[in-house]
Amino acid sequence: MSEREFSVKSFHDFISEGKIMGVKCKSCGTTSLPPRPICPKCGARNLEWAELAGEGTIQAYTVINVPLTHMKDKSPYAVGIIKLDDGPSISCPIIDGSDQNLTVGARVRAEFVQEGERTTLHFKRN
Repeated sequence: MSEREFSVKSFHDFISEGKIMGVKCKSCGTTSLPPRPICPKCGARNLEWAELAGEGTIQAYTVINVPLTHMKDKSPYAVGIIKLDDGPSISCPIIDGSDQNLTVGARVRAEFVQEGERTTLHFKRN
C-alpha cells in the first residue's frame, strides 16, 4: 500500500476499494485529507497511509434544490462537511439528506455508492 503516491487519484482509487485513506504525518501525528505529499501542519515529508473508520458528525450542510445537470435526477440532495472521528474533515453528499431532519452535530457513517463504473463516497445518518 505504501507504494501509492500521496495524491487525490490514489484517494479515489482507495474509495473504489471501499476504503477511506488519509495521510498521517510520522513527525507530528496529523492526519489529513485530501492526501498530499507534504504535511499541511509541519511541512514534513515523513508520511504514511492511514485508513479512516468513516464515522463522524455533520459540521455544516446545504440542501441543493437546483442541481448540476448530471445530478438533476437526484435533486434535492444534501452535501455536508463531515468531521471524521479520526481527525480530518471531508465534504461529501449525504444520503437521504434532502429532508428537514438534518442537523449540525448529527452522527453519520460512510457509504460507498456504485454510480455506473465509479464508486463514490457518501455519508448516511446513523
